Amino acid sequence: MKKLLLSLSLLTCLGAVQAQTITADLSVKYAYSATGMFNKSISDLGASQDYDLAFSSNYGLAANVNFGKIGAGVEFLMGNFKAGYQGDQALLGGAYTSNVDLKTTQIPIYLRLGETKGSFGEFGIVMNSVKGATYSNSNYLIDPAVDVTNQYQNFMGYMIGVGGRFGLLDLPVMVSVSARMMYSTADAKGVDALGFDLDLYNPVNKTNAASLGLHVGVVYSID
Repeated sequence: MKKLLLSLSLLTCLGAVQAQTITADLSVKYAYSATGMFNKSISDLGASQDYDLAFSSNYGLAANVNFGKIGAGVEFLMGNFKAGYQGDQALLGGAYTSNVDLKTTQIPIYLRLGETKGSFGEFGIVMNSVKGATYSNSNYLIDPAVDVTNQYQNFMGYMIGVGGRFGLLDLPVMVSVSARMMYSTADAKGVDALGFDLDLYNPVNKTNAASLGLHVGVVYSID
């Protein structure tokens, strides 16, 4: 009986999809996000190591296939993912700020709920491939830039967002604007606010990446 009900449900879903008009679209995208990487080893150190604001940008292409009010999308975005830190360390002569700049390729894969025009919601995963990483510190006692690529690894995050698509005068394109939040439960590893490998801490804690950003795109529909 359960198999019969499951089969009927699948057939109903397939029938609903086939009854919808299938469309596709391509877009050029730009994203600007507040980003950070959080690790309990840093959080537990108080004023000597703390978090600071960091902003990242990405650009690339997106493709969507739409089945009525349900769409599936994939994107290819190049850019960076930054983490900012601040603190007061007597051994370094006082206050400092530091940051890590990851050169990344992001591949979001998601479902979009809503019409091809108007408001929509989206959710999915984001694959983050780390191509390089540079650590820098404002304190003159530390080298201005250190390659820490080997301390980081690729990570996957979960994404949710809301936005809208709007026509652009009489042109055959639309503008897409959305706000997205991404959080990774996977371990990105990395360094602390002073540039030391987080794997040297005992115990070793995971580094979680998070972002909140504005995504803007120009969309061309393929009928």
